[in-house]
Amino acid sequence: MIPITALVHEVARVFGPKPAIISDRWTVTYAELDERVNRLANAFIELGVQHGDRCAVMATDSIEHIETALAICRAGAVYVPLNYRLRQDEVGYLLSDSDPVLLIVDSDYLDIATSVRKMVTSIKEVIEFGPGRTDVLSHDDVVNSGGTSYPTVVLHHDDVVQIQYSSGTTGLPKGAVLTHHTLSSRTAIGLVESGRFANDISFHNAPFFHVAGSQLDYSVLVRGGTVVRHRQFDAERAANALEELGVTSAFFVPSMINALLQVPGISERDFSSLRLIEYGAAPMPQAQLRSAIDVFGCSFVQLFGAGTEGGLQAVLPVEDHVVGGTEVQARRLSSIGRPTSFTEVRVVNEDGNAVAPGEIGEIISRGPANMREYWGKPEATSETLRNGWLHAGDMATVDEDGYLYLVDRKKDMIIRGGENIYPTEIELVLCEHSKVLEAAVIGVPDDHWGENVHAIVVVRPGETLSGEEVIEFCRQRLASYKKPAVVEFVDELPRNASGKILKRELRAPYWKEAGRSI
Repeated sequence: MIPITALVHEVARVFGPKPAIISDRWTVTYAELDERVNRLANAFIELGVQHGDRCAVMATDSIEHIETALAICRAGAVYVPLNYRLRQDEVGYLLSDSDPVLLIVDSDYLDIATSVRKMVTSIKEVIEFGPGRTDVLSHDDVVNSGGTSYPTVVLHHDDVVQIQYSSGTTGLPKGAVLTHHTLSSRTAIGLVESGRFANDISFHNAPFFHVAGSQLDYSVLVRGGTVVRHRQFDAERAANALEELGVTSAFFVPSMINALLQVPGISERDFSSLRLIEYGAAPMPQAQLRSAIDVFGCSFVQLFGAGTEGGLQAVLPVEDHVVGGTEVQARRLSSIGRPTSFTEVRVVNEDGNAVAPGEIGEIISRGPANMREYWGKPEATSETLRNGWLHAGDMATVDEDGYLYLVDRKKDMIIRGGENIYPTEIELVLCEHSKVLEAAVIGVPDDHWGENVHAIVVVRPGETLSGEEVIEFCRQRLASYKKPAVVEFVDELPRNASGKILKRELRAPYWKEAGRSI
């Protein structure tokens, strides 16, 4: 398959003067984007970036970020997007793990970059999406310093092109290694399943540190469509863009859709240009989905993926989004759809055998969209990739017609507004508190976020502790979205005979009324 960055170059020859990206600051055409990517790639090479070197980016979503990601790839290097919500210690760990030669940041994160640069010796230069300062290069100056010709670097389909980090079940992040073939395959599968058109104007606000972030943009750019990007999601600004720019397709996580539905006067807006909304990355309550279908009056498609490791696995298509239909159609609104094209998907028991309809098993998948490995973690790789099959830990049932229904997560992951949160990481922090004896963290239903973080704490004998103290303790040590929303105090945690905490038992009271367990 042709590398994405090379394909964008070929598309630019055809759609040169057409807007490629409309941001909340400026607009760039295909011809301008391609030239800027060439300049950046050549400038990176002149700065000493070699084939296979990692280049980390910690920034919100912008034209500068998109062109940087494409340029890193065009230079033969490896793009490493970082979650800009992380704190200094968390960023330091990711950089120490990936050993980048360049660190590229928004101005808001320059202080963090300056601090971690002293600890990560591999970093040769810091580049700022801004004016540049002492010992920091300006992005615009770097763009202007590079030549306009297409770089002579030869890209191979099995070259590593991206390392996408997600939190691990141990609380330490793992980097999913993606090759050019992986990235191109994910883009192709997304195009087949999504129903996007070449003339689409597509609004995206999934951040680039998510696997869906840059992937969504690539799927539009390789077709000659127009991407609409805001640096960060704001419901009213997003509603304005949908209406005023004639947006034809969009992707939102359910919490974004919920926020849009709360915008005053949203039902009176003119969304006649909008024909398709894709959603995913978190559970969508049926009541919320029905309201969205009523307000936006367009088609809906649900996308389900295996996170950074496996790309798109299942799709609930337009024809299955039927409101007020039969009992079967109503039930399907709670499913994640059926397996995607070009990917083998099975639901298996502990012995690896396919489960019968209604039985719970683990979703496993095999195909070109799967990651190659975890960066520098062979044991974790062998645990997740077995005989070519990806075991991402999602538990589900399957019905007679092949529709998949999520019921639990083997690894207890919480998805809050599209953010993957792993309880073990939070539990380790909670247990650092001198007054905490032990703790468990679960995900509970939340009308806005889909799920939210709920901490259950046992206080040491003779000590007193408030929920506010616990939340503040976590806030100082974790990214804000990971801190508990609620802290519950109990005398003891339920355990099985081997001493393992029974999280299913802890979750049950909260999910009973939701009609599902995830």
